[in-house]
Amino acid sequence: MSVRCGIVGTPNAGKSTLFNALTRANVPAESFPFCTIEPNTGSVAVPDPRLQAIAKVVGVEKIIPIALEFVDIAGLVQGASQGEGLGNRFLSHIREMDVIAHVVGRFDDQSDWRGEIDIVNLELMLADLATVSKALDKATRLARTGDKNSISAAETLSKVKLSLQSGQPASATELNPSEKDVLQPLHLLSNKQKFFVMNVAEDEACISENRFEGNVAVPICAEIESELAKMPMKDQNLFRLEMGYDRSAIDSVVQAAYRTLDLSTFFTFNETEVRAWAMPKGLTAKAAAGYIHTDMEKGFIRVEVMPCEDLVSMGSEISVRQAGKLRIEGKNYQPQEGEILRVRFNH
Repeated sequence: MSVRCGIVGTPNAGKSTLFNALTRANVPAESFPFCTIEPNTGSVAVPDPRLQAIAKVVGVEKIIPIALEFVDIAGLVQGASQGEGLGNRFLSHIREMDVIAHVVGRFDDQSDWRGEIDIVNLELMLADLATVSKALDKATRLARTGDKNSISAAETLSKVKLSLQSGQPASATELNPSEKDVLQPLHLLSNKQKFFVMNVAEDEACISENRFEGNVAVPICAEIESELAKMPMKDQNLFRLEMGYDRSAIDSVVQAAYRTLDLSTFFTFNETEVRAWAMPKGLTAKAAAGYIHTDMEKGFIRVEVMPCEDLVSMGSEISVRQAGKLRIEGKNYQPQEGEILRVRFNH
């Protein structure tokens, strides 16, 4: 699946510096509001050593990792929902994202980082309140005609509106699956899944990952990571070891996005390439086939499954088969993390 991660925060929180570190781009990151006006976009290959291990066993050189697309979105100021700063231009960019990386500047003891969080959260909820109110007005008018779908939609939207008015994000509203379907076309900003990137001082960058407000939170010194990104990979790794960092900014942010979206990885290979795929956990083998190609999902017959570690440890697909580790599964099978799939389908 294609995953788009929007990097958001108040002006000067370190968004563009983090973007530079993640994508090795060189976008402006000067310390003044609205340095980023149009969103900068860059793709990052998700590091996964299993790809190289599989490629070595099956004897192919080409590997295709999962790509995560990062979008550096203009800084959000108080009043954005009412048109302040870049206003609706900023908010429209967020609506297109699958997940949000909320950058919080904690590199200065004097920084009001909790205030930054409150500003962003409030503006997203105020924008959602306007969107929900408009949709509710329309649903209420149609409900008066006796339309059952509109009556149900009005009830759902009323619940969400009450949550937003009480200072709770749309994601905090308890909704059943059919009610969630009502919200889906609205692309509510406070209903987006998100994680925090705490942009900390150099001496705090080796702190282990934790959680904040129920979300994954990763501490990163964006300034250091941006400088490291300019170095050869060998020098980067040596520097991180000396500083006591256990992984790069790319690894930390990618893993945070994966956990936030609850994604898993599966692999495919043929005579020319090995490829990694990302999909939400819990999907069926038939749905997984659709990520590879829609024709595979339509004509799905069965799937051959083997764990990546079995192929690597046994040294060949033949050995996996002989050991009885290769399984045949049907359309309702739910692929697990790290499995290799070979889909059989009617062309």
